Amino acid sequence: MTKQLQLILRLMRDERVHPLVKVLPFLSLIYLVYPDLVPGPFDDAVVIALFLQFFLTLIPDELIDEHKIELELQEKNTNEKDNIIEGEFWEE
Repeated sequence: MTKQLQLILRLMRDERVHPLVKVLPFLSLIYLVYPDLVPGPFDDAVVIALFLQFFLTLIPDELIDEHKIELELQEKNTNEKDNIIEGEFWEE
């Protein structure tokens, strides 16, 4: 789930995403504050997930793929840096 949230945050900062589409994640946050907007047995998590899924559906696949690749490269670079152990060579 964290990868999807990272993807959504990156798409929100992308200028190529239409501003009206960027409103959808904010609507899901408004629903958290005012849960009585949609009457009935809707669970907050389901409504928020639907808003975010609708947001991703309205964005072109090419743009989503581009951001997914960048996230994977960023994660790979972070993992490679974590594997490096700093040390000093000491000779007697």
